[in-house]
Amino acid sequence: MSSEESVKAQSKLTEQDILHWVETRCDHLQAQGKVLVDDYWRQMKSQRQKHSKSESGRIGVRIRCRENQRAFSIEWYRMATLRQNGQTKPIAQYVKKGRGYRYPLGNLLKGEPTWEAELVEELETEFAHIRQQLDRLGKIRDAVQRYCKVIYANDKFIG
Repeated sequence: MSSEESVKAQSKLTEQDILHWVETRCDHLQAQGKVLVDDYWRQMKSQRQKHSKSESGRIGVRIRCRENQRAFSIEWYRMATLRQNGQTKPIAQYVKKGRGYRYPLGNLLKGEPTWEAELVEELETEFAHIRQQLDRLGKIRDAVQRYCKVIYANDKFIG
């Protein structure tokens, strides 16, 4: 028995098992993010009922699903209105995250009510943790996929 056959006999975890685990973890993180986003909107609605219109808060958040690789992003935006032909239309001005896993909240929260700033800061900590995990899982997935390409290319060359 060659050393490669020995390793295969001992190993029960395949590359596909690892990729499946990564997918499952990504799905779990997306579900966790959705719960947090839904909680944000529930708290936002509750706070808006308690405060005057001038203190109602204008920051929004959403989960944006990507088509490739089961990826998603959690994005903050400022809600605003646009007057057009005598009508008021709601618009969303998305905030750039920049480098790293956290959004720079200083400018975004300037002039916003204290209750909203505290809520956004609390949730952004959770979202940054999810973004970091998602990034690491993507790196694992990419590494396993690159590994599989090398192995399959080598098998074709040898075989």
